[in-house]
Amino acid sequence: MDPLLLAFLIGLAALAASIMGGIAGIGTAIAMIPVLTFAFGIREAIPIITVAMLLNNGSRWWANRAYIDYRVVGFFVLGAVPMSVVGGAVFANAPADLLARGLGIFLLALVVYRHLPIGGGLQMTARGFVLVGLVQGFLSSIFGGAGPFGAHFFMAYGLYRNAFIGTVAVATTAINVTKGSVYGGYALIDARGIGIAMAIGLIMVVGAAIGGRLVRHVPDRAFAYIVEAVMVTAGLTLLLRG
Repeated sequence: MDPLLLAFLIGLAALAASIMGGIAGIGTAIAMIPVLTFAFGIREAIPIITVAMLLNNGSRWWANRAYIDYRVVGFFVLGAVPMSVVGGAVFANAPADLLARGLGIFLLALVVYRHLPIGGGLQMTARGFVLVGLVQGFLSSIFGGAGPFGAHFFMAYGLYRNAFIGTVAVATTAINVTKGSVYGGYALIDARGIGIAMAIGLIMVVGAAIGGRLVRHVPDRAFAYIVEAVMVTAGLTLLLRG
C-alpha cells in the first residue's frame, strides 16, 4: 500500500477510535490494535499504541479532572503497576495471538454476565480495585489495552460519564507508563515507533476532546449500552484478529 494512503487511513482510524473512546471512556486502544497490526505487525503495534495512549489519556485526564475519584485510582494502581511489569515480560516472550483470543472470549462473556441477575448485584468497594488493577494491568500489557475488562467494575462502583472517563484515564496512565518502560527494556520500540506513536497520539487528543464534549449529552442508561457495545466489538475484534 502507498505509504501516504496508509498514513491517512491510520490517522482516520485514530480520530474515529478516540472520538468513540472519548464518549465511552474505553476501547480506543483495542479499536486501534487491528489497524496497527495490519500496518506494522503485532510486536510493534502494541508498544506504539501504548505510547500514543499516554497522550490520549492525558487529554481525558485534564478534560475530566474535576470528576476523578482518586481513591479508586490509588487502590487500582497498587495492583496494576506490578502486574504491568509481569504482563510486559510475558508479551515480549509469548504468542500474544493465542492470548488475544482468550481475552476476546472473556469480554463477550462479561457482557453476558452483566445481564444476569448475579451480575446486576455486584457491589464494588474502592479496595476491590486492587484486584481489578492486578488483572487489568496484566491483560493490558499483553494485549495493548484491556479497558473493557475494567469498565464493568468502574460502573458497578457508580462511576458514569465524566467521572468514569476521567478516573479510568488516570488509572490506565499508570499502566501505560509501566508497560511502556518494560517494552523499552526489551527493545520492542525504537525512535521510529515513538515518532509514529506521537503522531497518532496527537490525533487522538483531538478525538478525545470531541468525544469529551459529546459525552455530556449522553444519558446514564445510554452510556452503559455504549460501553457494552465497545466491549462486544473489542471481543469480536480480538477473536478475529487472534
